[in-house]
Amino acid sequence: MGKNNNFNLHSRRDFLAGAGALAGLSVLASLPGAGFAEQLGIKPAGLTVKQVIDAALSETETLPKSVDKLIIGNPDQEVTGIVTTTFPTIDVINKAIKAGANMIISHEGAFYMHDDQPAYLKESDVCKYKTDLLTKNNIAIWRFHDSWHAHKPDGIVYGNLVSLGWAKYYNPAKPRMITLPQPMTVAAIIALCKKKINAPQVRLIGELNKPCKTIYFAPGAVLSAEQIPDIQKEKPDLILSGESREWETCQRVRDGLAMGLNTKLVILGHDVSEEAGMDYAAAWLAPKVKGVKVTYIAAGTPFQYV
Repeated sequence: MGKNNNFNLHSRRDFLAGAGALAGLSVLASLPGAGFAEQLGIKPAGLTVKQVIDAALSETETLPKSVDKLIIGNPDQEVTGIVTTTFPTIDVINKAIKAGANMIISHEGAFYMHDDQPAYLKESDVCKYKTDLLTKNNIAIWRFHDSWHAHKPDGIVYGNLVSLGWAKYYNPAKPRMITLPQPMTVAAIIALCKKKINAPQVRLIGELNKPCKTIYFAPGAVLSAEQIPDIQKEKPDLILSGESREWETCQRVRDGLAMGLNTKLVILGHDVSEEAGMDYAAAWLAPKVKGVKVTYIAAGTPFQYV
């Protein structure tokens, strides 16, 4: 809302004297000079779930088809706090409750499928428990997947680059491709990932001591139908992948190495490969929703390594 330079303190008092009703005080609370309203004990209305969603989408073009949606919750609900995460697990939900947040912005779905809540899960004890937990605590979950990837730069890829210290190597013409100024060995890149993006363990196809200068980012679950043509075109030294079905890109990389090609593969895990992007989302969103605390909570890998 723009400033009204003619609405000075004197005119505010005149307004109050003439209004004399709660309706008038409500109008005043919405006017510039919120501090004056606060002196009267009037709390200005906060942001709603819908307003937060609109703010998050303000820099992204409208997508004709998207999985992004309000999975659960009321769009008109006032937001007390926001949590960003990759997966809205029960553990993340409980942490959001403790943090006083009633809106979760999740990169992935809440109910174990890409399209959320398929019919066969309606009788699931876990789905019922999770839904009841969210409903009881008035928590809304909005999925921020396709739009965050469509953002320029891709929020997930760029968040990883920020965490790894590689943001300055981002090339908008080839957003998945990173060219390092000096080669790093596969071992050094893995060590960096373990330190900066909390990768507890990775899987590797290739040799640890081989140098890499060009890196292809495939966080999350980039389809092999996209990855394999990109490998052929770009011939990267290394693919940093979230997850990959073992009969597709994995076998292409193995066969390529057997015939003397150079592309190697490091699999980080789906959660691990996208967490930095949702950490970045919290910092990116905070200035757009001033007055509402935005907190990043990591879902973390579900695996133990034994």
